[in-house]
Amino acid sequence: MERPFLFFTIKVPSGQEANIMRFLKARAESSGVQVMSLVFVPKMRGYIFAESARSYDVSKLVRGISRAKLLPADPVTFQEIENLLMKEPEKVSIEVGDVVRIIKGNFKGYQAKVAAITESEKGTVLILNLVGFGKSWEIKMPVEYVKVVESHSEES
Repeated sequence: MERPFLFFTIKVPSGQEANIMRFLKARAESSGVQVMSLVFVPKMRGYIFAESARSYDVSKLVRGISRAKLLPADPVTFQEIENLLMKEPEKVSIEVGDVVRIIKGNFKGYQAKVAAITESEKGTVLILNLVGFGKSWEIKMPVEYVKVVESHSEES
């Protein structure tokens, strides 16, 4: 029966995770140490998780690297760190005529009506008309800066 692979925690200096991961990867490939993967979770700066069946393999990999230490705590399973991994943001469908609330930027808290949707190299940009002003103000804003309040399709 094959042993389940577990994730062992390696403490590294904060901000040096990528450099140490490259070094550990090269060392694992050259020495043949049985480490299946290395994982860095952005929410946990200063820590790298190494997937292996035995802690001995990970300690052999880390040995001799200054300021990288294998923590003596119990290993964690993938299910325990899965919720820390970044998930893809939900795709929000915004159509022309929708009323949105601005959640970021200079006009935070204001409501606006979507006049047009354009694609650029930086992503999707909305052209909005601010609601509640005496005159019509047209502004451009990234789609990530708004939240749909009232959908145009619900009114139909």
